[in-house]
Amino acid sequence: MNTAECLERFRGKTAPHFAARAAEAQLRADAWQGARAASGAAAGLVLHSTSHTGGVQTPPLTVEGAKAWDSNTIEIDREAVRVSRLRKGAGMAAKWINLHSTKRENKVMVTLTYRGTNRDWKPHHISKYITTVRNWYARTTGGEKLRYVWVAELQQRGVIHYHAVFWLRKGVTMPKADKRGWWPHGMSNTIKAHHPVGYLMKYLSKTTQKTIGGYPHGARIYGVGGLDKAGRDCKRWVLWPSYVRQNAAAGDPFKPTPGGGYTHSSTGEFLASEWAPTGGGHSRFVRIRTTPRTMPDAGGPFSWIQ
Repeated sequence: MNTAECLERFRGKTAPHFAARAAEAQLRADAWQGARAASGAAAGLVLHSTSHTGGVQTPPLTVEGAKAWDSNTIEIDREAVRVSRLRKGAGMAAKWINLHSTKRENKVMVTLTYRGTNRDWKPHHISKYITTVRNWYARTTGGEKLRYVWVAELQQRGVIHYHAVFWLRKGVTMPKADKRGWWPHGMSNTIKAHHPVGYLMKYLSKTTQKTIGGYPHGARIYGVGGLDKAGRDCKRWVLWPSYVRQNAAAGDPFKPTPGGGYTHSSTGEFLASEWAPTGGGHSRFVRIRTTPRTMPDAGGPFSWIQ
């Protein structure tokens, strides 16, 4: 199955469901909002629609009730979420670009290190380097888009550095970054990337909940460029919550809705969030609904690629 067929199958998997479900979904959303407003729920408390219909839901006082409450609440670890988005976003992009590359292309990996410490780091350093390479590549190839994925990593001495993989046209050689003055902050190393996805996944696996806090404040931990529309659609899909992924195809224009949930910008279908905050800085959430999955086995656009 080629890429076009794969995407067509993925996009069309749930399309017939949308028209029939849009009105029902909106009615459910309206009912939820009305019930919550009528309950007079105070900040920090939620209406538990699966087990309570008359007012504010508070943790039960019985042991059995407390266990049920705990089983329906989650504690958000923001560092874990960041690691998850890193692996999904960068991993998906690398697989997509490599899938659409040829064996004749020149795939290279560039490592950029600092000679000093994290005090020498600035957020614009990596973006300026990528912009420089992008402009050079456009001049060299007559306007081709630069395809790349970069990830940040902490060295053993705790200083941030970067690994960037580039997919270049056959015959185009990547200049040495520090010798060209493209990376004046330390050293660079450029090698041929025989297994670009494997290289990136190895570095992605090194960033964990324990290490991500060591990055300089405000540092981006990955970047992607050169994806076509289908690739951008699929990258967005893998970053959606499960209740959206399993009710949507990669090309569906679902967007976050103010107040929670996602709305399909064409059909108006509303997928309400399954969770609501219990207070404490939006770090603890309680399940308020379970959204039916029309695609419970959805594995993404790579599910049908042999």
